[in-house]
Amino acid sequence: MDYNELKVPVLELLVKHGPMDSGSVVRKLAESNGIVIDIHALRMAMMRYYKQGLLRRERSGGMFKYAISERGVQRLRWLQQQAQGSSH
Repeated sequence: MDYNELKVPVLELLVKHGPMDSGSVVRKLAESNGIVIDIHALRMAMMRYYKQGLLRRERSGGMFKYAISERGVQRLRWLQQQAQGSSH
């Protein structure tokens, strides 16, 4: 999986479903995208996206719930445009 290959489906899930914890993201990725990823790898990726300003997070019941930030929405649009451009 390349650098942005996981970023797009994670950001898309958060746009579609709203704030989610990492366990829910792992399940939804498998259900809707067929992407099976180790929970620890996903948590590290989501931490990177948070540090990049693409996600917001809030502690809820001992775990973090992540939501897409405005910067994340802009980045997702850009990544989707890049993917469309390369598929022509």
